[in-house]
Amino acid sequence: EPVDSVEAANSLVRRASAARAVEATQMNDTSSRSHTIFMLYITGVHKDAGQKLEGCLNLVDLAGSERVSRSGAQGARLKETC
Repeated sequence: EPVDSVEAANSLVRRASAARAVEATQMNDTSSRSHTIFMLYITGVHKDAGQKLEGCLNLVDLAGSERVSRSGAQGARLKETC
């Protein structure tokens, strides 16, 4: 979803955060239960040269990546990792 201001970006991050599923395990009080991929595309123009510059940053959070034997996951929490 394209955004053109800091406020719009903050709103998008808040919506994504609200949709994120987390549960407690023995290793982590807020362990991710859903995968998240955040792709940030940045476009700018060099003021003096007029050259267009582009970049992309990818942030990935994989759900349930902790070791099952150490996390204490059972039942539905264990099924999520399979």
